Amino acid sequence: MNHAIMGRGEASAALRVGARALALAFSLPLAGAACAQSSGTQQATWLDTITVTGTRTETSVRNNPASVSVVGQEQLERQAPESIADLVRDVPGVEVVDASAPGMKRLRIRGESSHRVTILVDGQEITDHSDYGTPILVDPANVERIEVIRGPASVLYGAKAIGGVVNIITKRDAPKPIQLEAGGSYYSGTRGWQGWAAVSGTVGDFDYRLSGSADRHHDRQVPEGRYTRSGTLDGSSYRDSDMALHLGYTFGQKRNHYLALKAEQHLLATDSWTDPDYVQGSIRDFSIDLPKRDLRKVGLYYDAKDLSPVVRKIHVDAYRQTVDRLFENRVEVQPTSFMNVKNTATSDDRNLNYGGTAQVDLALHPDHYTIAGLQYLMDDLDTSKNSITTTTTRPPMPMPGTRTTTSPTHTRASIQTASVFAQDEWSFARNFKLTAGLRYYHVSSNLDDTTNAALAGQDDSTTNRLVKSLGLTWSGLEHTTLRALYSEGYTMPTLAQMYSDTTAGSGSLTRANPGLKPETSQNYEVGARYQNAGVVLDAAVFYTRAKDYIGTTSCAAAGTCPAGYAASDRTYVNADRADTHGIELVAEYALPGTNLTPYVTGAWTQRELKYPTYSTKDSGVPAFSGRAGVRYDTTMYGAEVWADLFVRAATPVKETTLSGSALSTERLPGWGTLNLAFGGTHGKDRKVQVGVQLNNLLDKEYRSAFDVLPGTGRSVEVTLRTTF
Repeated sequence: MNHAIMGRGEASAALRVGARALALAFSLPLAGAACAQSSGTQQATWLDTITVTGTRTETSVRNNPASVSVVGQEQLERQAPESIADLVRDVPGVEVVDASAPGMKRLRIRGESSHRVTILVDGQEITDHSDYGTPILVDPANVERIEVIRGPASVLYGAKAIGGVVNIITKRDAPKPIQLEAGGSYYSGTRGWQGWAAVSGTVGDFDYRLSGSADRHHDRQVPEGRYTRSGTLDGSSYRDSDMALHLGYTFGQKRNHYLALKAEQHLLATDSWTDPDYVQGSIRDFSIDLPKRDLRKVGLYYDAKDLSPVVRKIHVDAYRQTVDRLFENRVEVQPTSFMNVKNTATSDDRNLNYGGTAQVDLALHPDHYTIAGLQYLMDDLDTSKNSITTTTTRPPMPMPGTRTTTSPTHTRASIQTASVFAQDEWSFARNFKLTAGLRYYHVSSNLDDTTNAALAGQDDSTTNRLVKSLGLTWSGLEHTTLRALYSEGYTMPTLAQMYSDTTAGSGSLTRANPGLKPETSQNYEVGARYQNAGVVLDAAVFYTRAKDYIGTTSCAAAGTCPAGYAASDRTYVNADRADTHGIELVAEYALPGTNLTPYVTGAWTQRELKYPTYSTKDSGVPAFSGRAGVRYDTTMYGAEVWADLFVRAATPVKETTLSGSALSTERLPGWGTLNLAFGGTHGKDRKVQVGVQLNNLLDKEYRSAFDVLPGTGRSVEVTLRTTF
């Protein structure tokens, strides 16, 4: 049987199971709705939010064939997040990970690691050629809304979108000639602060926005227990700053053309926490520092709409981005009482990206809405690494003393990705809409320069791939939309995996492999959305099968390492598969005659990893995770007031790995935190906004995953915003 493709019977069985589970989840809120009186006119909810990310066209969440979530302006203003990642942590199936570096938060979607998730800022891709994935480093105060696609979306958004897509839309102008904004936040859990200011406006046909922010966080305060005896998590401090500029110009007789320039600079320095369980046995010391990660980006945008009855829209954008990154890893090992080995590995990298997208929206037929486009992306990695190893031996070892070796290397490599895509929305019958899409990729990778003799002379490699998607929505039931989706994902290996050796992580040498193949996935899902009588529900059941996952193994086991590599060296290989299925649910019910809205958002996920010699369902992903609470909204003395009492929780996490020839399993206990948030707005146009969040009221020790820092203990976050 070809495990890369799900058979018809297997797919049907998965969808039948999914449909039963979906029906069960769907029936519970409807039972409550049956007892409620319809208010006649339905109030707008998050299902009515218009999003462009799910289909690259303006479509409401309700009628979107994909699993789409939108975090809007009101939700953003009610929080005081340390990073953008925290703003989407309650989207079902989304987890925030930081890989031990608190200033470098990333997102995992449906169990897929961060380097399989595409991060967009204003529709332009942000790349980071590391094993950890792309961190989300954007000033939260400069964000208009965030749109999240859960599940593969490589047809619309290119390579890396196996887990999903996060599109961060930044703020633009203000309706008057000049508007000033300022705000700040305090975080007791890190004794940290954040401050920002912006000026924006519209003058005639021109609009603008200039903003700046800075924050500083000290070591995280956590409950005393497994991870610290002092209540302080050493190595968890960070600081960053951000500046952003937007300039726009509207022109044309019908004012239907818009040209914009956006520029951003984000500077970050972060420490890194080390799990004390890791520093044991022969390992005496381990630390990672990231003293520099500087991002600079400039982008151009052109949009035109209503050009003719056939040509509805044209969009063109182009951008250039650089990321300068310095990474330091120190390891001390004492294999015997007579020997001590210290290794310091540094990596000084520059990642240059530039590219663009062109898209045209066409109304070729009353029943069809078609988009077509092309995209180009060039990634260039220039990395200089150095590994300094100091070995000290004592008697009875022969020739006792200290010896130091240095291993500097330099590599420059690039990947160029060109693709064309098309999608058609066909309203082929009453209440039915079929959305079909294709994208064809041509990817070439080049090793431009290297000091690694084993890789020198590598031929350029090319890869071609066609990916597909097919979605169906049906709105034939009153207040209800049913949907089904098939989509594919496609992720190229990183430049570091193909062309750059590394000792980061443990001091052992991991060799590059230019022969790596792309990772791919296939996703099947069904879903339902409902809104009536105060009940709002969005539920989905999915099954994803992925193959050719990139992992590491010893050169002796791989059998593909070039001459000169030691058998004990490790190398990257395409060896792993993953089968993931789950249920995602967002539901709320506005209690009639009150200002209270109980709600729940969460996911059940089962993920099986399949390696060459074993398989396991202990994948490091919790079976259940989510948030449940009661929200209160009212108006008092002309001010909007709100409160939210909620619980975040997850079941235990287990992770099984192969250590030598034996399997070992690590476990993190389940956890739950009780939290209270409240605040309000006052003045014309919500001039003053205040928010307070009391976190982990019961001061519980918890850690949500192995690649996440232990959670902050009892703490308070306060934020104040004002506009004038």
